Amino acid sequence: MTKSNLHKPSKVERARTRLDSAVARLEAALAGRAVSAPEETLDAALAGELEVLRGENARLRSVNDTVSGRLDGAIGRLKAVIGDA
Repeated sequence: MTKSNLHKPSKVERARTRLDSAVARLEAALAGRAVSAPEETLDAALAGELEVLRGENARLRSVNDTVSGRLDGAIGRLKAVIGDA
């Protein structure tokens, strides 16, 4: 091979290659952030659902306490009628 067939990249060409590579990495990073944005939306939706479920849990605990009190009263009355009290 002769020297004219070999082409060594110039400083400008090497810099251009590095720049292209850096731009590609930045674009990939931005694309990754765009994909992660729905994850933030999902987190917000899950937080909202968690709050709703906590409210429902509190309501069910209240109903449970009411029913438990009524059952205790009914059991007490039955024991009194039977004569076990």
